[in-house]
Amino acid sequence: MVPLASPTHEQLLQRRRLLRQQRRSRFWQGSWRLTSSMAVLALLVLGLRQPYWQIRQPEQIQVEGADWVDPAWIRSQLPLRYPLDIWQVQPAVLEGALLGSPTQPSPIESVQVRRRLLPVGVIVQVRERQPIARAMRDDQLGLVDIQGNWVALNSFRSHALDRSTRPLPQLELLGWESHTPEQWALLLKALQQLEIQIEAVDWQGGGAITLRTELGNVYLGPISDRLALQIQTLNQMRDLRRYCDCTPDQIVHIDLTSPTVPTLQLTPSASQERWQLDLP
Repeated sequence: MVPLASPTHEQLLQRRRLLRQQRRSRFWQGSWRLTSSMAVLALLVLGLRQPYWQIRQPEQIQVEGADWVDPAWIRSQLPLRYPLDIWQVQPAVLEGALLGSPTQPSPIESVQVRRRLLPVGVIVQVRERQPIARAMRDDQLGLVDIQGNWVALNSFRSHALDRSTRPLPQLELLGWESHTPEQWALLLKALQQLEIQIEAVDWQGGGAITLRTELGNVYLGPISDRLALQIQTLNQMRDLRRYCDCTPDQIVHIDLTSPTVPTLQLTPSASQERWQLDLP
């Protein structure tokens, strides 16, 4: 084996100079990268703080899916202080503000909030509660959905409530404050199965339910597990005039407290005419 020759003094000095040059080159390359990154970051932060990236007015809140509810009302419920950087918008907080609470239900059933960069703004996608009835609460008129949620009328847009374009629900609930929303929901879901027109549900005071229908007043009594059978019996009576030969004005009430044996009470004049009775 041939022994390796030892490096000369000149070779060692040249190697040291090369290493120093490499260290200086790496130092300046790292410094340049750091300086460039900091400059880009500074420009980015400065750019993001420009007015273009701010929400400065409610009109930058785009509301989608609102048919009944007034978009202006939706914007007024959002806890935003203008101007606001788009990055400060918290979608979860805004969604919670629009959904209301069990004691103060919102006309919004579900909502999704997302930021929009071009152009800068916020998109609020809502799904509304569908009102099926109207009722008074604390001397204030409101609309009620199938789940028994009562919502004040002032949260709905005025033209949506214009009778010429979209009429208010015709079903009127009397005695709203006498029962819980859950109890009303149970009754309303059952009444959805009716095949006759209902004008009003009177559920005041002691708990007896009276329906004002196209057949006349229908007495159901207190709500019970017979409700489904009562609805079924009432549907079978939708052609009552064919068998009774009487008008709703001649019917005092239809009693369905015993749905298997319904009874019909006529006015005295109608009874006299039908049965040819000599009434005092």
